[in-house]
Amino acid sequence: MTFQRSFLQELRGLAGGVFSVLLTIVVTSALIRTLGRAASGRADSELALPLIALSSLTSLGILLALTAYVAVLMALTRAWKDSEMVVWLASGQSLRHWIAPVMRFTWPFAALVALFSCAVTPWSYQQVDLLRTQFETRSDEQRVSPGTFVESQSGRMVFFGEISEETGQSLGLVFLRVVRGQQEAVALAASGSLEKDAEGQAWLHLRNGTRTDLALDSLEVRTMSFDSYKVVSDRAPPTVLTSLSLKAAQLPELWEEVGRGSLPAMGELATRLGLPLLCLVMPLLAIPLAVTNPRLGRSFHLLFGLLAYVLVSNAMTLSHAWIAQGRISFLMGWWLVPMVMLVLTLGLIWFRQGLIRGPTEWVWLQVRRLRQG
Repeated sequence: MTFQRSFLQELRGLAGGVFSVLLTIVVTSALIRTLGRAASGRADSELALPLIALSSLTSLGILLALTAYVAVLMALTRAWKDSEMVVWLASGQSLRHWIAPVMRFTWPFAALVALFSCAVTPWSYQQVDLLRTQFETRSDEQRVSPGTFVESQSGRMVFFGEISEETGQSLGLVFLRVVRGQQEAVALAASGSLEKDAEGQAWLHLRNGTRTDLALDSLEVRTMSFDSYKVVSDRAPPTVLTSLSLKAAQLPELWEEVGRGSLPAMGELATRLGLPLLCLVMPLLAIPLAVTNPRLGRSFHLLFGLLAYVLVSNAMTLSHAWIAQGRISFLMGWWLVPMVMLVLTLGLIWFRQGLIRGPTEWVWLQVRRLRQG
């Protein structure tokens, strides 16, 4: 029908705008969080863009589900506000005839949500874990950053170097504190640099400075000057991703854990299966939620619709947490909330049609038909 085709075109336009706004919010949040970690030394500034992109990928499944729901809710609310639904109902149609176009619009989103939930999002979490592991196991040479205090991999050395103003020198004024057992050494140098020997071992080369040795047991102090002083840096341990979080596990690995009876794996699997179902059910719920008086504003329905989405999402999270804790079985928990919402949605559509006010009147109507027959 022409009316439904125009409705689908409106839905696609609204979906593009809603998704752009939501993606901008997610990317901005990831940017602020990543830059904060980089400023505090908990992340490498060179990896800021990859971390932002990967963090955004982990949220795309939820964004697509929310986009489909908000687009349907906004389009139907506008139709009620502009009295288009009055014309639709006056022509002999009902709310249940909107189920087909809404599902035609929603199923591609549900397919994309399933793809992201089962494949793309775990891969993104795996890459984030790998980058963080590489950052935490980097060598002292990679840890050195001019203008900041840096602790070595072993924790026995603290280093600070200024940015050099002279060409040919990598560092300006250098401060170094080294602790070996009961001996502590503090060195100040006018310049310094990081060098590697033939075996690839990194050394910190200090020039033109003083060194003060302190015996912690006897408090004996000794000070000396040096023209050149080298300190070996810690070697970086091999980068081994010892264990992946369940969010980073691919679907076959997660299924194997479920086969072993792992309750947290069952909770994670329920989350991945529940998100596409949520994407299918919530746009249908928008059909009865959008019913409004044209004289009223649309903001209340949008706020109420978003509140409904939050409540349903939290209910699914709670049921999946109960699966992970063993309070309910996996076979019961992963489909329970979507099925309850589907039954509630169909009941609300049936109630909102205006032809029947409620279940009681429907029962009396059937009784009257039986008596007349």
